[in-house]
Amino acid sequence: MEDDSGGAPTASSRFWGVTWDRQKKKWQAQYWDADGKTHYIGYYDDEEEAARAYNKAIRDAGLEGRRRMNAVDATGALVPKPSDAPNHGRCDRSAVVAPDAARAPTATTSKFWGVCWDRKNRRWKASYLDAKGKSRHVGYFDTQEAAAHAVNAAIRRAGLEGKRRTNPVVDGQLVPRERKREKRGREESAAAAPTTRARRPRRAVKFDDYLQPDDDDGWD
Repeated sequence: MEDDSGGAPTASSRFWGVTWDRQKKKWQAQYWDADGKTHYIGYYDDEEEAARAYNKAIRDAGLEGRRRMNAVDATGALVPKPSDAPNHGRCDRSAVVAPDAARAPTATTSKFWGVCWDRKNRRWKASYLDAKGKSRHVGYFDTQEAAAHAVNAAIRRAGLEGKRRTNPVVDGQLVPRERKREKRGREESAAAAPTTRARRPRRAVKFDDYLQPDDDDGWD
């Protein structure tokens, strides 16, 4: 692929996991495995063919959700990565999904059902219990919200909706679960609140009650 000036082929690609090999004059597809090692997929004449091979390799390796993949639109066409995305040629690690920046450094729990933080992979892990009570792994995701939606979808596909907790969605927004500690604190506060005794209704005071007869003079 030569530039407009007829110069040397460019080293960058429009897609994740694809680079131009100047020596072979082909597009090379590669990815980083779970241990961070480079896996070379192959060389391709077509850039998009290399991008599709990269996507397939990521899925086959069980790394979907942990590595960036090339998006495909409704027509099946590949969507190029953002023009401002980092690109470092052969040593491009941009295909490794970055950890959730919104996560507090010490947070190990999630706001949603079926989601937890995986320390080793530094990703949000989604899982659920199947009909036999066995844990089923759904995948790893950039954000809690993406993992929570994946949990909901997995439970629906398994026909367990209503039998397993799903994350409620209101107006298209996920509703965080209520933490036990917060709920317990409210219950304890309610239990500790002093109870007010019911007051006996006051007797109606008559005007005559204020008129105490004088033993000496009396009243006219």
